[in-house]
Amino acid sequence: PISTSSIAYSVATASCLVTLGSAITAAVCPGLSPLVITSLLTVVSATLFPSLFKQLRTSGTAIGILFLQMFFAASGAAGSLLLVLREAPSLIAFSALQLSIHFIVLMIVGRGVLRLDLNELYLASNANVGGPTTAAAMAQAKEWKKLVLPALLVGVLAGLCNGNCSFTFSRSNFDAFGFEI
Repeated sequence: PISTSSIAYSVATASCLVTLGSAITAAVCPGLSPLVITSLLTVVSATLFPSLFKQLRTSGTAIGILFLQMFFAASGAAGSLLLVLREAPSLIAFSALQLSIHFIVLMIVGRGVLRLDLNELYLASNANVGGPTTAAAMAQAKEWKKLVLPALLVGVLAGLCNGNCSFTFSRSNFDAFGFEI
């Protein structure tokens, strides 16, 4: 059950993990985002102390849903699809092509070759395209309780891989071809 004390424990645990992750990042890798170490620390902590984190699950989920809704509202309020369509229609076409190729490859490899469950493939696609927040929200909305954490982890991993690959590609290849970033 959700109570004031369970909410306080959830917020305190999250605050401790974020503070510790930020301190470790500042000491070990000052140029790195604290999100990487904090995420790793959270997953390791939840793995090592499952009974503690199980007690925080209900209130943590409620707090997470609240913050996700605020995130989606703030993101949606700042966007304008008509502006994008008017100013950069080629961006919409490129994104549609990119998503189509992603989905076709995912279905061929995931469903055709590996014989994975469609729900897991849809969630993996969402995690890779939309990120951990939209994937976790999708899993929660579909009541796939056991897939919420994997959706978050796949989304974080995808973000880390995409970000690092993009950074590596832009620095090495753009410099090699004489482009300025």
